[in-house]
Amino acid sequence: MRCWCDDNGGNMYAFRLGLFLLITTVVSAQVQLQPLNAAVLRGSKARFNCSTTQPPSVMNWMVNGRLVITILQASEVLNSTDRFSATNFTKPGDYRWEFVISNVQREDAGEVTCQVLGGAGRMATLSIQERGSVGIIGGNQTKTEGGQTEFQCRAVGWFPEPNVSWSVNGVAYSCNTSSVTQGNLFDSSCMLAVTAVKNSSVQCLVKIPALSTPDSSTVFLTVGKLAKRDQTVLIAITVAFSAAALLFLIIYGIVFFCKRRKKKSSYQEELRRARVQSQNRTPATENVRGRDNQGYIRDRHDGHTNGGVWYTNHSNKHQMPDGFFDDGHRNHRHMTIV
Repeated sequence: MRCWCDDNGGNMYAFRLGLFLLITTVVSAQVQLQPLNAAVLRGSKARFNCSTTQPPSVMNWMVNGRLVITILQASEVLNSTDRFSATNFTKPGDYRWEFVISNVQREDAGEVTCQVLGGAGRMATLSIQERGSVGIIGGNQTKTEGGQTEFQCRAVGWFPEPNVSWSVNGVAYSCNTSSVTQGNLFDSSCMLAVTAVKNSSVQCLVKIPALSTPDSSTVFLTVGKLAKRDQTVLIAITVAFSAAALLFLIIYGIVFFCKRRKKKSSYQEELRRARVQSQNRTPATENVRGRDNQGYIRDRHDGHTNGGVWYTNHSNKHQMPDGFFDDGHRNHRHMTIV
């Protein structure tokens, strides 16, 4: 049997044994990369953490297949630049390095890989997003209670296409968003219809994955109460109508009273006329029956009668004033029937 050995045989064996153990240790080490999906805004920083359960001899970081950082256990970090750097956060039992990309650009989007010598690489995805502007067209509004109003939100210059929503007094409302592209950016708009019930704070919210909290724009809706009817005018109209009705009743009453009085006066006038005519007819009746005879005769009359008419001899009579005669005897007034 031949023995493959020399003066340095023991050292060679030890080297080969150490390399085998190192490879076995590295291969058996567990490698983790976090986060597996990262979304950051252009111009900000992207951070990734690669950790193993065994101390790595070599750790490489690659962006879209391009080697940017090498970490050696002995000499630590190689090839560090202003944009690409690594920081050691190792603790007992947790060998962890943080890889940082500063001022990320759109060309940095893609695959970020952490590879430990002797093991398979772990890969994450990096998304570079654009933050645009957000505003509500028209600004604050004032509406009458119960009226309808609309708000339009505009999100300009975003990537990827943003999610646009509304919030009214803290209550979320969804909306149908319409978008157009300007180059590789999105311009989006969204409408919100609101019934004016009370004073409200209206917010338009724009969200993309790179934002932990959405960007927003806020306006205010001021609600005015319905104008109450002018009670003064209503009272004035009522009073005027009542006064007109009262005046009509008064005029009607006066006219009715005058007609009634005139009718009564006419009736009394007729009675008076009838009484006067009756009085005027009485002498005529007496004339029909007879008239006073101005002549008087004595009880002893020496005349004679013919058909009821006395004929007297006035030769011995002395005529008294007013047609009376005196013969020394009692005078009589005679009525001559005509």
